[in-house]
Amino acid sequence: MLQELTIQNLALIEKLHLNFHSGFSTLTGETGAGKSILLDALGLSLGERADSSLVRHNTARADVIAQFNIETQPNVQAWLKQHELEDDQDCLLRRTVTPEGRSKAYINSRPVPASQLKKLGSLLIDIHGQHEHQSLLSSTKQLELLDAYAAHPTLTPACKQSYQAWQTLQQTLKTHLENQVDDQNRLELLRFQNTEFNEIQPVQDEFETLSQEQHQLSHAKEIQTACQTAYDAIEGESGAAEKINQAILSLEQIADVTPLLQTNLAQLNSALIEAQEAASEIQHQANTTELDPQRLTAIEERLSQLFSLAKKYNIDPSELTIKQQQLQQSLSELTQSEDSLGTLKQEIEDAWNYFQSQAKQLQTSRQKAAKKLSYVVTEGMRTLGMPNGQFEVRLETLETPNIMGLDKVAFYVTANKGQPPQPLAKVASGGELSRISLAIQVATAEVACLPTLIFDEVDVGIGGGIAEVVGKKMQQLGNHKQILSITHLAQVASHGHCHLHIEKQTRNEQTYTHVTELTNEKRIEELARMMGGLTVTEQTLSHAKEMLKNAQK
Repeated sequence: MLQELTIQNLALIEKLHLNFHSGFSTLTGETGAGKSILLDALGLSLGERADSSLVRHNTARADVIAQFNIETQPNVQAWLKQHELEDDQDCLLRRTVTPEGRSKAYINSRPVPASQLKKLGSLLIDIHGQHEHQSLLSSTKQLELLDAYAAHPTLTPACKQSYQAWQTLQQTLKTHLENQVDDQNRLELLRFQNTEFNEIQPVQDEFETLSQEQHQLSHAKEIQTACQTAYDAIEGESGAAEKINQAILSLEQIADVTPLLQTNLAQLNSALIEAQEAASEIQHQANTTELDPQRLTAIEERLSQLFSLAKKYNIDPSELTIKQQQLQQSLSELTQSEDSLGTLKQEIEDAWNYFQSQAKQLQTSRQKAAKKLSYVVTEGMRTLGMPNGQFEVRLETLETPNIMGLDKVAFYVTANKGQPPQPLAKVASGGELSRISLAIQVATAEVACLPTLIFDEVDVGIGGGIAEVVGKKMQQLGNHKQILSITHLAQVASHGHCHLHIEKQTRNEQTYTHVTELTNEKRIEELARMMGGLTVTEQTLSHAKEMLKNAQK
């Protein structure tokens, strides 16, 4: 519940600190005293749009701090913990605004975006405005009220999520179909390109291997001649091997006489072995090198195929196998995309069926709540001076479902006996609409999960005994929730468990708004003023005293 509200430099308020109580509190004061400023201040602390015009003239900034006790609100505690903003059992919301329009928001002294402040504020307070009866004419607002009354917190989000999932798949299908012509053209191109590669079937490292073989075959005669000449130079008569062998024999004859030549002798033996091994390999190369014009022609034709394909795709011949793999992968993906169209359609059908199942659960809950709300508001209308009033919440199934489900909601009402209910906008006069709005707001407030409800002059247009009924009803609500009501009716104000008076004061040619919690005696005087206007008589005071006594029984 709201515990304290501290305001500095906001409009006519220089500095104000208010303590709030549980139960039903009324706020009264003359027109223009500043009642709306308190709501503006509270709205700022709850994340509403910052208005720089509210900053008091010649001050650096306006500052509003709202303190809430959240001991009995596990949902708020969980939200704060989720966002790492928790702080014991209290919750401080703060908002500052400069004359230039810059604002800052804080939760438990930690800076946050104003959007987070608004999200948290929606879990703490619900404000019913005096002009809310105008929004009741909107079918969207009517549906919101029914959902609030039905108190099905999981069904509405589930319906929205399932609808969004279905819509996402629908969009995917739309995109797929829009791209289908382009995809088909690309598919045909990929199939043609893959056919080209499949006909040639390039092999990894094939181009390099064939190039080497082609080079060798084209120089086979030269290779044979060179190898034979080299072999003869080593192993032929008077060749290198023979001469090295003669050198070895010469040195061996004097090896014992000249030990220092042993190293040279070893070198010559090693050289002879290496020369003979080289000659053997050269001879092998000469013997294995063949003159094969047919093989050379076949290789050159294959190299020409590979080179032409590589040139067509503007790549190196060594990259042909990589390109083929890429084409095969693209073709596979595009083919799978075509095949997935059937899967996507099945997913859309499944998502649609799931959405319908969620929407029908929501519809069932709404139908049940509609009957109950119809009865409760009808009773409320009758206690508010419309004895023949009848209220109906009617549900129609939409031809085209939307994110809110399958239902269209319409409020029907009649105030006269024998007249069938008609849409709210067609039959309710201004005064009737105000009372019907109040009956609906009170009915939905009874089931609201929020701990604090604020009624901003929702009793406009009523008076007398009906106003007393309104006061009693709010007093009853105050036994279960914290109720704050800005009112201009003494009959309503007299039922408050606490009474705050708002007035303007002038000091040093400056105007200030001041708020006072009234004692019992001052409260009687304020009720008398509300009933009697500028002139308060003993009779009016007596009437106010009696009114307060009866209301507080």
